[in-house]
Amino acid sequence: MCSNVVECDLSERERQPEAVECVCKGGPTLAILQEVQRGYEERMALIERLGGANKLQMQVEVLRGWVGDLSGQNTLLARAVEELEAEATSRLLLEKRRHSEIVCELRAEREALRRRLARKDSDLRGLVEVLRRLRESDYCTLDGIHFFEITESQIFGSPEWRQEKLEDGDGVGDIKRKHRSKT
Repeated sequence: MCSNVVECDLSERERQPEAVECVCKGGPTLAILQEVQRGYEERMALIERLGGANKLQMQVEVLRGWVGDLSGQNTLLARAVEELEAEATSRLLLEKRRHSEIVCELRAEREALRRRLARKDSDLRGLVEVLRRLRESDYCTLDGIHFFEITESQIFGSPEWRQEKLEDGDGVGDIKRKHRSKT
């Protein structure tokens, strides 16, 4: 028993409510057990006071009854402990299952993010290659470049827009020539 847990009666708890934790705070079950113990102690004290020829026989009978009650209480306590252990084990298994599910979900999400990052990285490398080709020549094809999330129209505009720019003479070559003429 903890050093700050004591057995007490109600008047003692009222005098020092914050000083110590009372054993009988456990609830009505503990109070009943204490009442039973007091009953046996009072019977033993009564037999001791009255005495008599069969004093020892009466004490043995009271002690046998007390031991029987204590055995019954121990059985109930053991069952309660077993039930609590079963419930705790069940809860633990449930929490482990939930944890495993969350871990699996997080791993799947991590893998999906890694794949998405790899696709974006590949698209970035493809865009860098498109820019290199445009820089080195007036015309660029997407031959040998594979994009995952970017479309050709996102890079070069719609086919109609491209055709319009080519007809107007606003192609990449014109931009390069304008840039070269400024330098």
